[in-house]
Amino acid sequence: MGDYDPEQFWLRFRTLAEKDLPVILQTDIKQSTLSTWRADKTYPRADDAVKIAAALETTVEYLVTGSDKTLSPLDPAALEIALTAAKLSPEGLKTLRYVAKGLLTQLPKTPE
Repeated sequence: MGDYDPEQFWLRFRTLAEKDLPVILQTDIKQSTLSTWRADKTYPRADDAVKIAAALETTVEYLVTGSDKTLSPLDPAALEIALTAAKLSPEGLKTLRYVAKGLLTQLPKTPE
């Protein structure tokens, strides 16, 4: 695994967002927090990096490494569920997995 440079993360961020405001509005991350991360040349926490990547319509992998810029096709409702799941407690996430697996056994399979 190569060396990763947080400064490159923020340069890629800037190529995708001229201003911070749209990202702030979509992620609820404070301007001061973004500024601190940039000034300190640090990465955001994983959950915040996922929110930032979603707001920029890219992947965390692209922001960190510069590769895989395209977001894999994901239904907007599925993305919303994933972002909500990221906020759950471990017990809540376990329950969500249980419910999702139960739904899969009850629903007809869709053609791929």
